[in-house]
Amino acid sequence: MAITGLSHVGLSTPEMPRALAFYRDTLGFAEVISYSWPIGVEAADAGLGVVDSSADLTVLNAGNTYLEVLQFTNPVPRRLDDPPTLHRQGITHIGLEVHHLDEAAEHMLTGGARVLDPSHDASSARSRLLRDPDGNILELRVTSSGDSLDYDELSVHVPDLATISEAAAPVTRPGPTREHVRGIGHVGVTTLGADPLRDFYREAGIPSGTDVTWDLGAAEPIDATRAISSAGRAVVMPLGNAYLELLEYHDVPVMERPSDARIIDYGFNHLCFDIHDIQSTHSHLSTVGMTCFAPWVLMPGGNAAMGYALDPGGNAIELLEHRTMASTMWPGHLSI
Repeated sequence: MAITGLSHVGLSTPEMPRALAFYRDTLGFAEVISYSWPIGVEAADAGLGVVDSSADLTVLNAGNTYLEVLQFTNPVPRRLDDPPTLHRQGITHIGLEVHHLDEAAEHMLTGGARVLDPSHDASSARSRLLRDPDGNILELRVTSSGDSLDYDELSVHVPDLATISEAAAPVTRPGPTREHVRGIGHVGVTTLGADPLRDFYREAGIPSGTDVTWDLGAAEPIDATRAISSAGRAVVMPLGNAYLELLEYHDVPVMERPSDARIIDYGFNHLCFDIHDIQSTHSHLSTVGMTCFAPWVLMPGGNAAMGYALDPGGNAIELLEHRTMASTMWPGHLSI
């Protein structure tokens, strides 16, 4: 299988200290590493498809996957919607698996989160929608019987070191605090049509999972992301350590992504997938709808290889191959 897991979700923020205060200090995600790159790093510019990029970056361990928080100092990102919405084509939200819905929501509200819409209780039997301090949408969820987004069914895939030459020794990494949040259970992508994206990710080795439609005229919503629309479709694809949820809204207009949108724009800005062979995967996916700004590159130190691209829906993705245990986001430091 080409894709073996969700390495990380990228988050572009206008204020790094505020984002870290929430995701690290309130949610308990552990800080792994922080660094910056200055203007003039040609590989970064080529991969991101921008000119003269510079940014501060912090990697957080969320338990079952990582969160990569970036604050770009150049070019200055923009926000496509203020506040962010589920009705915009693209990566619209992440799902946080929590122990207790109300308790976790209250904890996050005291830590800088806010309700999605004061005039509407965006909640259902097993999930609730909040905004992080930047306004990005979070879905708090508690797995229940028969759930297509069953957190307890997830597992982390660790590459076989027998296939990795000259594997470097592992680097000790901190783990998250799981008092309220167990991990990032899924990533939600709103799409104008789920079929092309589903077919593309099938080509990348992800199983189809479940494909359901909902109609609130016939039944109560079970997920808060579906409660905001009376009819739609959800395709849930298991990534191993998380789920990819493709959402169609049938009764409300979904705004297209602007043609000049950039990977660096504010919000959840890209998905990074662990893969086992970047050369063959990059080559194959480029023939079935993936658009690349530049060829994949070997990272400094040789511990990993990566490349940025766009999937057929225009969502920014990153392919990451770990070549030694010293790779910064080595999956061996993750657990469900």
